[in-house]
Amino acid sequence: MADEGYPPRVNRLMNFVSQEQLDEAKKTRGPRVEDGTAQRDRPLFEILKENKDKKDAEFNERFKHRPPKALDEDETEFLDNLELSRREYEQHIADEEAKQLRSFQEQVAAQSAILHELKESPVAPPKLQEQQPYGEKKTRARPLGVVIKVKPQPKKAKISTPEESKPSDPVTDAVTGGLVSYSDESDDD
Repeated sequence: MADEGYPPRVNRLMNFVSQEQLDEAKKTRGPRVEDGTAQRDRPLFEILKENKDKKDAEFNERFKHRPPKALDEDETEFLDNLELSRREYEQHIADEEAKQLRSFQEQVAAQSAILHELKESPVAPPKLQEQQPYGEKKTRARPLGVVIKVKPQPKKAKISTPEESKPSDPVTDAVTGGLVSYSDESDDD
């Protein structure tokens, strides 16, 4: 049988590479990670980042000498309006701060003026109270919410007589201005 139409058989031994040829090829091309002749000394992230930085530097170098694109009218108008609104906002903030500062300084000045007036005004000598007749009480306007405490007075021994056991003045036992008169005498006696 003749092999007509078929390509001649290729001897597979021709593709065989000896160990000597392999060692010689490794020396010429250097160690590689794929075939296990070299170990990775850096993480893959660092290698990829380095490659990316090289490509970015090459790209920037190509376009470094180009002039920047000029702004059109819409862009310049927008940037002008943005700058104007920023300035107005900053001016508004500065005005508010100045207003608050003036208000604070006025309040401090008013308080210090009141303190100076109190310190400078002479203290009036206490007025002598007029003697009131017995049984009449001076009614004063008292602010609401003021509580007046009455201290109990020690009892004195009295020799009671039938005439003295009755209260002599009913006005002193009455309630005056929300205060109660406490006395040693009692109606139950």
